[in-house]
Amino acid sequence: MTNKVMIIDDNETNVKLLNLVLTKAGFKTDTIINPKFAFDIIKETKPTLILLDINMPEVNGFQLCKMLKKDNETKTIPVIFVSSLTDAQYIAGGLALGGADYITKPIKPEEVVARVSVQMQLALAQKKLRKTNEILQKQITEDRLNTSDMQEDFLYSLMQIKSGQDSEKDYERIKFFIEYVIEKTIKSSPYDEDLTVDFAKDAVLKSLK
Repeated sequence: MTNKVMIIDDNETNVKLLNLVLTKAGFKTDTIINPKFAFDIIKETKPTLILLDINMPEVNGFQLCKMLKKDNETKTIPVIFVSSLTDAQYIAGGLALGGADYITKPIKPEEVVARVSVQMQLALAQKKLRKTNEILQKQITEDRLNTSDMQEDFLYSLMQIKSGQDSEKDYERIKFFIEYVIEKTIKSSPYDEDLTVDFAKDAVLKSLK
C-alpha cells in the first residue's frame, strides 16, 4: 500500500484544484476522472486515502463507497466525500455508508489539508496496528506449536481418517504438523546449510502423495 491520496471526480477542474492543494501540502496523489473504472484501479493500487465526489455519471460516490466497504481488500481505506451537496441528509448518508469525513464544495484549501492530514495519520496508525496484530497472531501460532495441542490435533485427525469421518481440515492439520516437524528438524540438523526447509517439505509431501 502506497501512502497516496486518490482523488476521484468526473470534473477535471475539481481534480486539478484538489491535486494542486494536496501536492503543495506535501501529499502524493493519484487521480481518476472516470468513476466507471475507479473500483478496479483502487483494488490494484490500494491508496491510503480516497477523496470522493458524489455526483458522477454511471457510478456515483455513494455507490462506489458501498462497493469499497464490501470488499475485503479495500474496506479499510478511509473515504472522504467532497461534494457540493451540503444538506445534512447527504452528509449523514455519506458517513452512514462508512465515509470517514465529508468536505463541502467550494473547497477551502486549509480545511482540505487539515482533514486529509488527520485521516492520513489515522490510516497509517491503523495500518501499523494491523501489522502488529499480524505479528502477534503469528507469534501466538508459533507458541501453540510448542504445546501438546498440536500433537493432539494431529492424532485426532488420524483417528478421524481411520474412522472414515475425515474432512479437508484433518488433512490440513496433518500437513501442518509434518511441515512443522520438517522445519524444526532441518534447523537443528548439521545439514541446515545444504538443505532448505522448502526443499525438504516438498520432498516429504511428494513422497506421501
